[in-house]
Amino acid sequence: MKKTIDALEGWTADDAEGAAHLRWLWLMADCYETVGFHQHSYGTEQFFVAADLLAPSAMTGSARAAAVHLRLDPATQSCHVRMISAVTFAWAGHWLVQRGTDPRALADYRPPPPDPYHLGPQESVEGLLDGGDYWITRPGDTPTRLIEDRVRRSGDRYQLLGRQMAYSGGSTDHAREANWALLLDRDPRAVGRRFLLQLETVDIRRATYTLAEGGFRTMRQALDWIDGINPLDVAPLPAVNPATGLHPGPRKSLVRAAAPTVFQPPHPSLSRHRGQ
Repeated sequence: MKKTIDALEGWTADDAEGAAHLRWLWLMADCYETVGFHQHSYGTEQFFVAADLLAPSAMTGSARAAAVHLRLDPATQSCHVRMISAVTFAWAGHWLVQRGTDPRALADYRPPPPDPYHLGPQESVEGLLDGGDYWITRPGDTPTRLIEDRVRRSGDRYQLLGRQMAYSGGSTDHAREANWALLLDRDPRAVGRRFLLQLETVDIRRATYTLAEGGFRTMRQALDWIDGINPLDVAPLPAVNPATGLHPGPRKSLVRAAAPTVFQPPHPSLSRHRGQ
């Protein structure tokens, strides 16, 4: 985000809260790496999903993403600035969608830089040097993208009840690390499975992350599942449809056409019995 913030030198915020955000961004612009971006109104309104490089993985429960909303008035060189920290890129996008941006635009993440560690052409690194380098990661599969899209569009459906690191890369031989977020689902269709647990796992060697979800009847059941996490063998979560966040329901059996019946003449003894 540094280029964007540097371009606002000499501009003034239109209120005290915005001035505080702007001062912070001027000081810390290098610490926010843009992951998703959208603008409209000829560029005078801009929305950023960013990775927060100040939030290393070692910080339990740290919010590793951020969202920034800029509304610019070139005529007066003033701007309206708002920003928040968020637990994931999708939740940063959720906040921006609430403020008027297009969720489809935020789903198109920028590719990570080809040499994120600036090691030069003679060196190569596969994956991440550290699990805390969240800003380099991108979604690793289709269910993750479906979950993120639902989160961005979810409005006031969910209430965040808590978040924390599930385990660090050090406990899995630097193969992966994970964080969880526990949500209260207010959707009327979620009766009986109100407590939705999201487990985000970072694949350190592939520089991707995946989201898995499970629905629980009580908070205690969800917390018991969290307490039982084994980094080397994570138990499956109670199934949830990634597109809806609800119980997947029973599988619908395929209706097959009946095979044509081959005519068989009646057995002679049966014919004699019917004639009696």
